Amino acid sequence: MTDVKVTKDLENKKLIIEYTAGGPVEKVWRAFSEKDMFEKWWGPEGWETEAKEFDFAPGGRVHYGMKCVDENQGEWFGQISWGVMDLQAIDEGKSFTYKDYFSDEAGALKTDMPALTVKNEFFDEGGKTKIVSTSFADTPEQIEELIKMGMIEGFSSQLRKLDELVG
Repeated sequence: MTDVKVTKDLENKKLIIEYTAGGPVEKVWRAFSEKDMFEKWWGPEGWETEAKEFDFAPGGRVHYGMKCVDENQGEWFGQISWGVMDLQAIDEGKSFTYKDYFSDEAGALKTDMPALTVKNEFFDEGGKTKIVSTSFADTPEQIEELIKMGMIEGFSSQLRKLDELVG
């Protein structure tokens, strides 16, 4: 995997993360769109993910919990972070867009936490896959808050897991 490139565009309230995974588009797409593969890599290193709901289709919903299983992560060990992806649009093998929320275990959205609209795009690079993930926020402050919470480090960490799965 190449280095993760992060572009913070506060003026336009967006954060762009680009990286190249070591597998073909078809396999990388399946890692996002199939429950069994998604659960193997989604979430930072030292965390395991379980999807309670997985309907990867326009208008569908993915509700998942990420549990820290790494004792070396201190106070995070044993914690579970819940999230929901409300899928808005899918162009099979090319891109998908979803609204990304923090949630509770039952799937109720946490309205006191930032929500983003995320578009993931996939580009064939001769057996590898360039992924461009663009997150759109309501305010520049939401992007700053998510960065302070470790979003970039966590996402970069999970990309290493993705690369191990598809490479």
